[in-house]
Amino acid sequence: MKGDVFLKRKATKFLAFVLVLCTAILLCDTTCQAAKNRPKLNIKKLNMTVGSKFCLRVYNVKKKHKVTFTTSNADVASLETQKNRKRVYVIAESIGSATVTATVTKGKKIVRKQKCRIKVSPMGMSIKFPRKKIHLQLGDHFFLEPIIKPNTSTEQPIFESDNPSVIRVSSLGVVTALAPGSATITATLLSTNQTAKCKIIVKPLPEVEEENSEPNIKTTTECIVIYEN
Repeated sequence: MKGDVFLKRKATKFLAFVLVLCTAILLCDTTCQAAKNRPKLNIKKLNMTVGSKFCLRVYNVKKKHKVTFTTSNADVASLETQKNRKRVYVIAESIGSATVTATVTKGKKIVRKQKCRIKVSPMGMSIKFPRKKIHLQLGDHFFLEPIIKPNTSTEQPIFESDNPSVIRVSSLGVVTALAPGSATITATLLSTNQTAKCKIIVKPLPEVEEENSEPNIKTTTECIVIYEN
């Protein structure tokens, strides 16, 4: 009798534990899903050059939501509103810093606020590579870092290879040697159309001398002499 009561109590505690665990998992999934679907900006930090333009966009906005964009310093970063209220164009007016805030509301209730910190630097007036010619071996990687003046400019140049089958270059200037040969990398500043060029020569891997596969075998001859009485 006592054993039956003990088993019932143990089963009840186990069922209660399972119920609490399932509830916790369900709440966690619901919270994570809600956080994933919350309105958010496409970028939170942005470097721009004077005269450039960038589109800020808010995702996960529902039909009943209203989005309002404001800037902390219109002299540095002004806003160009669009018919689509989910986005706005930021125009870099002058050197400095500003913060653009996107406020999502539903009626009089604020659903969420998102901020994007913007830094505006001067346009790049000149660009050059420290080296005009680089030698690489097949399979090597190399980071091309051009010198841009004024040095306060944060403008990112566009990189291009005239022979991508030999040298591939990423948007950040990382080159990869794909085949023996040569290629010229051009970096262009879109604001002023200034360019810099660097020639890259890819050498094949050095040949490895094959070792003689035949073993060096030394033979000896033994002579057995038998003496007879």
